[in-house]
Amino acid sequence: MTLSSDQAWKVFTTLLAVLVVPLAGWVWSMNVEVAQLRNDLGDLEGIVADIDRQVEEQEEASRTLIGVEKDVEHIREILDRIEILVTR
Repeated sequence: MTLSSDQAWKVFTTLLAVLVVPLAGWVWSMNVEVAQLRNDLGDLEGIVADIDRQVEEQEEASRTLIGVEKDVEHIREILDRIEILVTR
């Protein structure tokens, strides 16, 4: 059995369609997934920015607390000296 050029072309286009259509579906689904990942990345960037801001605020609060602790320690030392002077 010999194939005419018309039949050969039909076989070729059928094989090509069998390969291209699933590939096109795969490319489409990958594009959808990439778009979802980009959307998720945008959301995550916002969350990371909020966390960075909160960390900076906490660091500032920690520095303030350390300063207050040093002030309290200094006041205690002064009160101890006053107590020593008063009890003499």
